[in-house]
Formats: sequence, structure tokens, C-alpha cells
Amino acid sequence: MSPARRSRPFGSVQPLQQQSAHADARAEVEVQILGPVVVVGAARPFRRPWGLELIVYLALHPEGVTADRWATALWPDRLVADPTRHSTVSAARRTLGRSRAGGDHLPHGRGRLRLGPAVSTDWQRFQGLASTGDPGAWVAALGLVRGRPFDGLRTADWTVLEGVAAEVEDAVVQLARAVVRDRLAAGDGHGAERAARRGLLAAPYDERLYRDLLRAADLQGNPAGVEAAMAELIGLLGGGPPVPRAGPPSVTADLARWVHPRTAALYDLLSRRHDAGALAGRR
Repeated sequence: MSPARRSRPFGSVQPLQQQSAHADARAEVEVQILGPVVVVGAARPFRRPWGLELIVYLALHPEGVTADRWATALWPDRLVADPTRHSTVSAARRTLGRSRAGGDHLPHGRGRLRLGPAVSTDWQRFQGLASTGDPGAWVAALGLVRGRPFDGLRTADWTVLEGVAAEVEDAVVQLARAVVRDRLAAGDGHGAERAARRGLLAAPYDERLYRDLLRAADLQGNPAGVEAAMAELIGLLGGGPPVPRAGPPSVTADLARWVHPRTAALYDLLSRRHDAGALAGRR
């Protein structure tokens, strides 16, 4: 994941309670990383972007970190002076504000920084909902996904080097696929499609989710949806359109130049099924 520099607001002063009925009742501030990064419930918007970077890093390290560790994560290619680190922490502390209990959301630490107990993340909410055996809670967890995790950070190298980005994306994909399987088993092709699409917000190149889209369209009796999903995938990967079904029986081999063989084989199977159904209907 390459660093992204964009001109956007760095935070929000909207109360956390207005964000979701599934928010932790104990949380007063939520760091949202399941899409473009935003901090909800802070005392004021972030004016210094490195303050936002610091809060995100601390939110994903609830056990706390040393100054050297977070500074290296934020500025991996250079050493920063102590005044820069101190001003970054102070600005972040002022922006987060104080808890209802009276303490700073970013308490003063003795060589180690750690967010206060009233600061949480949407990732924690996601994990809590996903860990249940309730498909309804799974759908609620997927509803927290708004896009690529950690989108908008100035430096996201640490999310890759520490394996955090891969962990989050994999968890979203696995949960999306669990919901897809549940919806397919219930005969709900539309619900399966919605779950796959939500997973693709976080992992747009995951072919397993595209195979789920193919299955969802097939369950809906939508051959055009099958074709559209495959065309979307091939376009995403930089290939041409799917081989027309009127062509020779080498569709799987031709598509395998662009997509995984399992994806090509599934598309071939579903296309032939719809071809056979259309032919039977004309007889």
C-alpha cells in the first residue's frame, strides 16, 4: 500500500453515538480505519495531519508504544527531532480532547504512549460482530466497511510491514464470503451479491469475491449479471472482454490468461448452463 496524499478533512466532531447503533456504549471517540481514515467524536478536527497519523497508529496498538517506535512508523525514512515529536503529540492530545471522566483521551506517558479507554476503533467493532455466530451481526460488521482500509494516511508503510493491512483485508474478505455462503444457501442471490460487493470495497482485486458474484448472479437467473461480473474483473486486471460464448470450446483456457483458472472454469460452467437453458426455451 503506497502512501496517499490527499486534500481532505482530517477528522470529525460528530458525536460517535450518531454514527451507528452498533457503537460500543463505552466509547467516546472512534478511530475508523475500514475505509478513508476518520476520527469520530474528537473535540475538534485535526489540523495537523501527523497528529491523525499518530492517533491511528496508537489505535491499532492499544497496548501502547514507545516514542521511538511510533516515530519510526510515521517517518520511516528520516530521524525527527524531539521538538517535532513533542509538538505532534501535543497537537493530537488537544484535538482528541478530554473524556467525560475528566482525563485526556491521549494521556501523558512516561516514555510510552497509549490511548485512553474511551477511544476505540471500528476494527474492534467489526471483530466483535464478526466473532458471533449470528449472520445478522456479520452483515452489520460488513456495514462498517466503507472502502480500502487505512485509505488517506500519509504514510501507510507500517500497515504493510506490520501485517495489519493484510489482516484487516483478509478478515473482511473471509466474513464477506461467510455471508455469501449463508445467503446462497438461503436462496438469496441479492443478499449474496451485496455481501460480495461490500468485501470488494476493502479488497477490490480478490477473485474469490468475483467468483461469489458469478454464483450470486447465477442464482438470480441473471446471465447478463454473470457476463458483467466477468467483464468487470477482466477490465480491472487490464484484459479484454470475455471470449464470446459463440466461439470455440476453449473459453476456460482463453480466460485463464487473465484470471485464476478456477474463476475461468466457473464462468465457463455458468455460461454453458445459461446457454443450455436458452436453447431449451427455444425448442
